[in-house]
Amino acid sequence: MRTKEIILIVIVALIAFPLLYIAMLFTTGTLRVVYQFKKDDKDAAVVKVEEIRHTARRDSLAAANSKVFEALQKERADLKKEQERLAEQYARLEMLQAEIEKGRESLVSERGQLEKKMADMPAIEDARYKKLAKIYQAMKPGEAAAILETIQDSQVAAILSRINDNRQKGKILSLLTKEKAVRVNKLMK
Repeated sequence: MRTKEIILIVIVALIAFPLLYIAMLFTTGTLRVVYQFKKDDKDAAVVKVEEIRHTARRDSLAAANSKVFEALQKERADLKKEQERLAEQYARLEMLQAEIEKGRESLVSERGQLEKKMADMPAIEDARYKKLAKIYQAMKPGEAAAILETIQDSQVAAILSRINDNRQKGKILSLLTKEKAVRVNKLMK
């Protein structure tokens, strides 16, 4: 029974293959059937089976289609490369944006620290000028005036305004040069 089945399969394959091959040729358009009637005998028809050969036009269309296909493939590859390049740039931009955000946060914290120090500056500066005022008040007016002559006017005004003894303040001002004393007096108001 086994050999009978094998023989049957071989016979079916031998018959089916040519039929399938002819059917494929019909469906692809490379084989066609042409019916012709003879002029003498109207009842007799001649069936002619022709295989369509490749023509120059068909070959040129195939070549054009293949060129278009190649161009499309190339464009697709170019688009893919462009997408990859854009993805890289996007990732780089995100990284730069993260760095900028870190820098911004750092600047905000530093600004806060600086504002805190700036808020403390008047108190620190006031303490410093009070300390200097005590030193200059304890000095002889001539020595104090000689030193204050070399210091900026705004600092001299700040020091003199913190000296408690008005006599000492007046003696020091009288020993400064006239121009310096005028400028310092304007700043002390």
